[in-house]
Amino acid sequence: MRPILYKQNASPPARAVMMVIDILGIDVDLQDLNPVFREQDAPEFKKKNPMRTIPIYDEGDFWMADSHAIIIYLIEKYGKPQHSHLYPADPRKRAVINQRLFFDCGVLFPRLRSVMAPTYMQRLGEMSKSMIRNINDAYSMLEDYLSENLYMADNVITIADISVVSTIGTLCGLVPIDGNKYPKLNKWLQNMNEQEYCKKINIPGGLEHSDGLKILMEMNKHNQAQAKAKSKL
Repeated sequence: MRPILYKQNASPPARAVMMVIDILGIDVDLQDLNPVFREQDAPEFKKKNPMRTIPIYDEGDFWMADSHAIIIYLIEKYGKPQHSHLYPADPRKRAVINQRLFFDCGVLFPRLRSVMAPTYMQRLGEMSKSMIRNINDAYSMLEDYLSENLYMADNVITIADISVVSTIGTLCGLVPIDGNKYPKLNKWLQNMNEQEYCKKINIPGGLEHSDGLKILMEMNKHNQAQAKAKSKL
């Protein structure tokens, strides 16, 4: 059977996997799961992914979740010599890439999730100052990483860049990157956005995600105002 990727175009982790699939030219059946409606909570998906997140990669007799693990697996299974720069065999280079991947899943994405979760739960009407401050703090850390190399882990694009840019693709729509404060990060994003897989997958998906979150926040704010007004009657 063709491998299946259960995904949502607006999802940053799903976009990271989709970009790697596109780079490697893998024939994959792309199927949508809507996390807003918790479609990934269905028993057949919960069995494959107890975390109940997307994406889920399914080869029939083997499946896995977590975009970082999936992209490493795909590179190791389907990568050709021309893809070696994405996840080189050198243990030190690989260690730096892994660290940046851990930064994405342990620091960067959680700062986005802190906005996403209350928005989807209809509690957040606008981003707090602390949310914005935390996102800018993450931008500052990325700026420091880029002081060493042109890209996140090397002077060439690696899977660390693909993973990070999928998260940044949404974040920058919520909190724009200040080019004066973070010139290296701003330039890095410009360079990444010139890649065909970013033009095709990450830029439109990121806009869909950030615009959707902003619309939901406005709706939440309106509903909260209405509820407050009714409570005064």
